[in-house]
Order: sequence, then structure tokens, then C-alpha cells
Amino acid sequence: MPRSREFDDREVVDAAKEEFWDRGYLGTAISDIERSTGLNRSSLYLAYGSKRSLFENALERYLDDVYTDKLRTMEGGPAELASVAGFFSALKELFLEDPSHAQRGCLMINSIAELAGRDEDVAAAGAAFRDRFEAAFRRSLDGAVAAGETDASPVERRVRVLAAATFGVWLSARIDARNAADLCDVMIAEVDSWRTSR
Repeated sequence: MPRSREFDDREVVDAAKEEFWDRGYLGTAISDIERSTGLNRSSLYLAYGSKRSLFENALERYLDDVYTDKLRTMEGGPAELASVAGFFSALKELFLEDPSHAQRGCLMINSIAELAGRDEDVAAAGAAFRDRFEAAFRRSLDGAVAAGETDASPVERRVRVLAAATFGVWLSARIDARNAADLCDVMIAEVDSWRTSR
């Protein structure tokens, strides 16, 4: 009978997530994770298999914690322009709520920048991340077209602009979170300008 874990998995993955977020994958040593979790490396390896596996768990946790609520409306709620504007409003609120925290950027985008050119798995995860945003934006814009809110012809171009803007505001937050919040306002105004009926 396997021995039950004597630690809280969520706390361990969250602590590792903070290390990866602060230092990047390559800059995070197992000793950093030992220190932040209070577990020794044999316990970490026994529970998670490797630093890489723990990193993948941390990324998954991050995506769930940060994006599930922010994408919910676009992925499953009313498909309309307001859903897209609401997404950028939620990012703006996040950036202004704690600017120093926001300057850490997005763990996923940071990881893409750090690893995607040298790591096929991270490149694939980055592509899936981008594709998720594009699908959510496309769903909202297609719904807006069906409702007569906007034109159909530029939908694909706009989907790509919105996905690129999402990556861009997060990178801008690393420099200046308040400026990134202002960029979210720019995107909200841009989305509003796509309305064909007022």
C-alpha cells in the first residue's frame, strides 16, 4: 500500500510556481525549491519525478489560477464584443491592483520567451496557449458578427491582433504595470471602435 503524502500538494506546487515565476525555469535550482517548499530533493523527486515535471505542474496551476476566470466569458458566455473588452478590463484591474506583482509578468509568456526557442515541449505549450486565446477571441467576434455588432471580413485579422496585444500588454507590464493598464484601455477603445451599430 503506497504511503500517503505528508504535505499539501497545492502548497508545494504554489511555492515552486513562485520560484519559477521569480527566477525562470533555468534560474531555479532544486535547492531554491527545497528552501521554499520545506521538502528535501528526494521527497520532491519521489512526489513529482523531476524539476521539469514540477515546472509543468506549476505552469498548469498558474494558467488555471490566472486565466480560467478571465477567459470564462469569452469561452462559454455571451459571444460579443463586450466579452473581449471585459477580458482587457480584467487584465487592467490585475495590473493596477498590485503593480509590483504585475511586473513579474505572465509566467507562461515568460517561459515562452525563456525556453520556446530551445525546448519543443514549451514551444508546443506556448502555441496551445496562443491558440486558446485566438479561439476565445474568435468565438466572441463570431458572436458579435452574428448579432450584427461588427463586420465579418476583418475577424481573422482582429483575432491575431487581440492575441498579439495580450502577449504585448504582459511584456509591457514587466517594464511598467501602469503603462500596461493604459494599453488595456487602448485595446478596449479599439474593440469598441469595431462596432457597426451604436
